[in-house]
Amino acid sequence: MPSLPKISSARTDRLHASWRARFSPDATSLVLLVLLLLAAHLLLWTLLTGISHRSPDLDNMEELVWGSVIEWGYYKHPPLPSWIIYGLTSVFGRSVWVTFFAGQLSVVLSLWMVWRLGCEMTSQKNALIATLLIMPITYYTTRGLISNHNTLQLWSIAGCIWMFYRSWRYERMRDWLGLGIFCGIALLSKYSVVVQFAVFFLFLLIDGRLRYARVWKGIALAAAPLLLMMLPHVLWLQRQVMTPVGYASESLTRESTRLENLEMVLDMLTTTLARLAPMLLALLVIVWWQRRRISAALATDAPAGRGIRLSESLRPEDRKFILLVGLGPLVLTLVAVLILKAPLIADWTTSYYMLFGFFAFWCLNADRPGTGKPTSSALLRICLTVIVTIQLCTVIGYALVRGPLSDMFGYATRANFPGEDISLAMQQEWRSHVNTPLTLVASDTWLGGNIAVHASRDVRVLIDGDVEKSQWVTAEQAASCGMLLALNRSDDAADGIPPKVEELMLQAKWRGTLQLPATRKMDGPQVIVEWGIIAPTAACRPGT
Repeated sequence: MPSLPKISSARTDRLHASWRARFSPDATSLVLLVLLLLAAHLLLWTLLTGISHRSPDLDNMEELVWGSVIEWGYYKHPPLPSWIIYGLTSVFGRSVWVTFFAGQLSVVLSLWMVWRLGCEMTSQKNALIATLLIMPITYYTTRGLISNHNTLQLWSIAGCIWMFYRSWRYERMRDWLGLGIFCGIALLSKYSVVVQFAVFFLFLLIDGRLRYARVWKGIALAAAPLLLMMLPHVLWLQRQVMTPVGYASESLTRESTRLENLEMVLDMLTTTLARLAPMLLALLVIVWWQRRRISAALATDAPAGRGIRLSESLRPEDRKFILLVGLGPLVLTLVAVLILKAPLIADWTTSYYMLFGFFAFWCLNADRPGTGKPTSSALLRICLTVIVTIQLCTVIGYALVRGPLSDMFGYATRANFPGEDISLAMQQEWRSHVNTPLTLVASDTWLGGNIAVHASRDVRVLIDGDVEKSQWVTAEQAASCGMLLALNRSDDAADGIPPKVEELMLQAKWRGTLQLPATRKMDGPQVIVEWGIIAPTAACRPGT
């Protein structure tokens, strides 16, 4: 048998060097490096939490419940995030990790678009520095695992900002069209994007562009796909009793005194500061590291010690864009909340901080090597080291604390909730009393979702026992097709007891109680579930 040709050691070294060069901060194009960083972010957060968590967060479970069917809307929110979950679970099944993947996929897509936006304004290296600096923000790490409409809207709002910048700068009709498409996607994700739309309008007003007919033509072109995409959802709204519009109105019109309103704003600001703290910490370390390096260079008269601010690499117009569009949503929201005395929580501002990495340009320097031309290579390497270290510590620590350590010390959380064990026990009770397959669970979203997602894909949740919250179930089906009832009677149950499920429990032919450990620690807290079964009748027509 002929021997295979040997690859020389020198050639192997050249191949390795070639691959390292492609992912190097000094590469001509940083696309591969950016893709590698984002892929690693997505993989680590999905994999480690998928392994360590037995159940997802409450909002993730809500999306799994809604995303079991395709609707043009759900009683709290527009439909697009739930459609995403539907698509992913159709491929991968209703597994816990799918929701973590969905949230972090939205995060990495938004980070990619922030980088692309930065490349429009400055060099690829500077754009990557701005992108790296926002990566430790809690909304992109631990809260990026929460697949709610705030997180799953991130990528579309990032696309809106990117396309708005291109439309404003280049005034090309294809960019206005792209803006309209991303705005439609964002509005189908959550209505709160109207704050971003208002900021865009105010920016054009302050910039003076609204005086020109070509800008109004662009706005009209952007409005066309937006309206077309929203039309089916608007028609759906007209046929519903409980709608996202009503939910949003109720959330924003809760009465409060001026003092209560100020307390809510203060609480939101302190919570936001805490969630921005990892970015601020990273920036402090980077500034200290760079100044220490510059001081050492100046002590030896090295040319690398003399630099310029990164902000000087931006056009004056782009600095204005970063300032107004970057701070506009937060400022506008705070002003509106204070004037209207409306409620406010930090989660509603999830998408407001995408441009905050560019603010660091005013306190970071580019180096001047021997050529005398500014470069950000050394600074980029510092940023990579600091951010990657923080990210690794955060993801490993979060996975361990929320998963194995909580179980070890008997601390019950959403993450270690024994949802699969409860589901298996409930399915066994159903099979022992009823010959037909289980298709409907009446419970609160959390407990009912845990039972349903670990059963057949055909099992739906009658949310709080209310058909108006569950468009996939008709009143006739609920009355005739039978259902499993479940109430969380645990001492520390955080989701309350739905009154309508309690009423249905009186109709149950069979009833009982399930008790099992909430964690792996057998003498720790217990989960107590009261269950009941309403048998299906001959009048049941599941498909109608």
